Amino acid sequence: MDPAWLLVLLPVAAASGWFAASASNIRFFKRKKVPAVYLQGLNYLLNQQNDKAIELFLNMLEIGRETIEIHLTLGKLYRRRGEIERATLIHESLINRSDLTSEQRLQALFELGCDFYAAGILDRAEKIFTELSEDSNYEEQTCEFLRDIYEQEKEWDKCIEITRELDRKSSKDYSSHLAHYHCEKVEKFIQQGAYDDAEAYSQEVATIAPNCVRAILQIGRIKAIRGDHRGAISTWRTLEQKNPEYVTESVGLVTESYKAIQAMDELTEFLKSTAEAASSVPLAVAYVDVLEAQQNHAMAEKFLIGWIRNRPSLHCLHRLILLKVKSSGDENLASDFMLIENLIRSELEVASRYECHQCGYTAKTLHWQCPGCRGWDTITASPLPG
Repeated sequence: MDPAWLLVLLPVAAASGWFAASASNIRFFKRKKVPAVYLQGLNYLLNQQNDKAIELFLNMLEIGRETIEIHLTLGKLYRRRGEIERATLIHESLINRSDLTSEQRLQALFELGCDFYAAGILDRAEKIFTELSEDSNYEEQTCEFLRDIYEQEKEWDKCIEITRELDRKSSKDYSSHLAHYHCEKVEKFIQQGAYDDAEAYSQEVATIAPNCVRAILQIGRIKAIRGDHRGAISTWRTLEQKNPEYVTESVGLVTESYKAIQAMDELTEFLKSTAEAASSVPLAVAYVDVLEAQQNHAMAEKFLIGWIRNRPSLHCLHRLILLKVKSSGDENLASDFMLIENLIRSELEVASRYECHQCGYTAKTLHWQCPGCRGWDTITASPLPG
């Protein structure tokens, strides 16, 4: 067949299929003796006249049992449009009817729970989902909603309990969620000074998610608080092998512990070797900070110049200019350097260091849970401006 004919026949075939399907739907409605007003509502939906369809269906709310499914769909449509009050009205009206089957009542109740959740009325949503979680048809869906509600309410014990239940019943991997719920408990215990409880929960995280960066940082913090700085440093340095992209999150902690045991030579060597191995700008800047604190300006300047030649970086250039300003004896030259420094600093200040690979949310500090999509472990360090 001439390919040109295909261009003619394909649209005709598609249109025929659409009309056949439409005719089938109309015959179905006629067999079911659905009132003509619903055919009019269907026509509105087919023609993308959603507002007219919604108003029409809403006005016919008290029609008999055969229209219940349509009203459930109408309620969902309202909720998706953000008209939560109307969705709630429809679902509450359905629940109050005496002619619903058990299955229809549960479906209406679930939709009402979704309405309350969407409206932020979490206590009423929680009550409905808790009731429905005992029904096998709604068990997994409602447990997911309950987990999310407990997260928002920071009820970490309940989060752990419901997530363990989900982990048993679902094929999804909830290890990251469980690890962070335990870490939230650890953080609370650390703030309260309950270090034994904090350590116990941290060790439990190690069995759930052995490479959990947050737990590694917390375990090291607990050791450092108790005076075991060597143990803390050893714990934090495991990130170099397990999660090298997060090594920079431990730099401040490692630095403080090395300082606490007065092992500055070890700190200097750690920062230099790790920065070069990971090509990490934050580690390079931290190394320069230590050299400057030791009054070793010449070595700091030499290191930065070598770094910039091999790995161009605005951060390191900015740090080099600051060194030049301090070491310059020429006021005019220092003033010129400061003009350049101000320009570079303004660029660096607007740059986001972290980005969520799930929703694209950007931030200047690390969040374990993304404020945008609320995913756990979805934010990582983004490349620094070159």
